[in-house]
Amino acid sequence: MRPQVIHLVDDCKLGGVKVALENLSGSSLNRMFDFKISTLNLHSWFPRRYRADIICLHAAVSWRKLPGLCLLRLMNIGTPLLFQEHHYSECFVRHRVTSPLRFLVMLRLSYCVVTHVLAVSNAQADWMKKERLTSRERLTVVGQAVDVSAFLKLPPKAVVAPIVLGAYGRLDSQKGFDLLLQAMAKLPPEQVELRLAGDGEELSKFEQSWGQLPHVHFVGEVQDVPRFLSRCDAVVIPSRWEPFGLSCQETLAAGKPVITSGVDGLDEQLSEVESMTSETVRLIKLEELSPERLVEVIERLIADARTLSAGEHLVSLGLSRQVREGAAQRWPRLIQRWREILNIYL
Repeated sequence: MRPQVIHLVDDCKLGGVKVALENLSGSSLNRMFDFKISTLNLHSWFPRRYRADIICLHAAVSWRKLPGLCLLRLMNIGTPLLFQEHHYSECFVRHRVTSPLRFLVMLRLSYCVVTHVLAVSNAQADWMKKERLTSRERLTVVGQAVDVSAFLKLPPKAVVAPIVLGAYGRLDSQKGFDLLLQAMAKLPPEQVELRLAGDGEELSKFEQSWGQLPHVHFVGEVQDVPRFLSRCDAVVIPSRWEPFGLSCQETLAAGKPVITSGVDGLDEQLSEVESMTSETVRLIKLEELSPERLVEVIERLIADARTLSAGEHLVSLGLSRQVREGAAQRWPRLIQRWREILNIYL
């Protein structure tokens, strides 16, 4: 009988976490482990005991959830409780936390309750070590990734005017789409258009902005991300914080140039592919996250596209096969790391 590993999620609206867990559950690891995904409410003071060999918790901890986390641990004494931190990072604290000391104390207490902490990026782990949120022995960088084989199959897109930018994700302040829309207001419609995909609680606020921009097209929440990216010449990821950023891995595997804020886990994804290629001109990390800087780099991309399309043959802004396959290698490495950490606790 395969050992049972249950993944507990406290927010089903988190698209990236859900996609990552569904990919993991359907991976080759499924031949070794019996994966189950279940929801829980850490605000509840009536936790249950789970029939599992290992419990993996995926939640955004807080002071209000700490009692529930402690009760979850008490009800499941004897079962390893692994905690994967998808939510918090150094840039999250910088942008969203008014009392860093109080917040970090909460994280230290939460991490003390669990058996092991799993970081989704080296940048996140480095921040945890710097702030002494947990011991080095109880911290492992498992990483984050999905199976991007469908993205690797996308053919290069011939670039024609106007160039098509893509952006997708939750519509909230984290993703920085408000800055991107401000930048689009300063760019000429005949040269560039934006396809924005996503959903979220701040949808109505964003509607007021793109409704006045004829070259911004909102396509709603997309289920077929490869198809969405196939229509784009480049992708913009202007996140204010991003512990990892699955959209960056997907974009690189799809062969699309990427403009990114370079925060947290985004920076190491670019650094990894830059180490294997000289295509840094199409892997653009913003020196400053602002509408003005976005305008500057998008104009540079427009000029690059204009130069390429001036010839007799149709050309693409696409990245090399080497870069695309390099991004895809994150998936088998993730599988190996999960296999190693799960086997430790069996």
